[in-house]
Amino acid sequence: PAALSGAIAERLTRVMGGSSGVLLAIFASAASAAFAQGASLSDALREGLARMQHHGGARAGDRTMIDALAPAFEALGSDLNWPAAARAARAGADATRSMRSARAGRSSYVGGDDLAGVADPGAEAVARVFEALSGKP
Repeated sequence: PAALSGAIAERLTRVMGGSSGVLLAIFASAASAAFAQGASLSDALREGLARMQHHGGARAGDRTMIDALAPAFEALGSDLNWPAAARAARAGADATRSMRSARAGRSSYVGGDDLAGVADPGAEAVARVFEALSGKP
């Protein structure tokens, strides 16, 4: 897991542009370091999230991918309940539809009227990844 996470971080650094690419690379790199220290999957993911939040500054409620990641990792738990994580990620992404302002991310450049009813793209992507991991089409 440490080597895979490290390789993912390296790949994200090279091919994914924008702040999302940098933040996801930071996430994967921190998870890799946690795995190398013997962390479980759930602990490594939470460490990656904490490092991403430290560098990116976003928190739940800011209308970013964090709104789906944080509840998904919490629901995943140490028993690796992927369906629960997928439901939590979906709920987090859907909640961004009612957020009329974004305090971080690309959506922070968009007016509230244009955000109304639209899920944050990063949160939506995270929800879809967790749905795929849980086996939900």
